[in-house]
Amino acid sequence: MTDLSTEELRENFDHFDANGDGFLDRKEFGRLMEALGAVEPGQDSGRGFSSIDTDSSGKVEFDEFVRWFRTS
Repeated sequence: MTDLSTEELRENFDHFDANGDGFLDRKEFGRLMEALGAVEPGQDSGRGFSSIDTDSSGKVEFDEFVRWFRTS
């Protein structure tokens, strides 16, 4: 993936956090994956969600997103 600053990652994360709660739920995460070209529109992104949601909270926090992005 491209080398983005933490600030740019935050902007992208916030863009897909449609309800502004500070987390990505499965639906928001699916839109992010589609935008990244990681899944086709309408394809299930649940498997990827589970691997990024390392604390199994049912949502992706910003630090989980950054960790995943930097190691992908």
